[in-house]
Amino acid sequence: MTGSRSALPGTHVTDHAPCWGDPDFAVADNRWKTGKDLVAICEPVLYVCGGCHYRAACIRQVLPAKNDFDGVCGGRIWLNGVIIHALPDADLSELPPAVIRKSCGTAAGSRAHRRAVEQQCPQCEPFYRPGPNPLDDEDDSDAQQLEFPDVA
Repeated sequence: MTGSRSALPGTHVTDHAPCWGDPDFAVADNRWKTGKDLVAICEPVLYVCGGCHYRAACIRQVLPAKNDFDGVCGGRIWLNGVIIHALPDADLSELPPAVIRKSCGTAAGSRAHRRAVEQQCPQCEPFYRPGPNPLDDEDDSDAQQLEFPDVA
């Protein structure tokens, strides 16, 4: 699903960001078939996020993890709401703050933060292990690419 950056003009600070309204940031589903295609489209514009003061606000507005966003948001390339590529200076503090859960302080708590694409809480930080990149699955020779029939 492709996310949207639509908002009423002047209602949010990110409408002043240099990327606002550029279709290469929220990429239409019909422009790509695989995650690697998405990266090929988004990587050339990702530099615009470098040094942008609105990266954290962009993530708070778009809510890429919640909305299964595909495209560039907050200095990162997202596929189905999962970060698949990021600028070298992307900082975890730009992600939403951690929600404290009963599982915090365990490996399961750390995984819950990662699934929610939020910061790790101090109790879960020792258990943090970066997750797999979904693009790695695309190289799997057993993976099946589904194609939709052309409808005339």
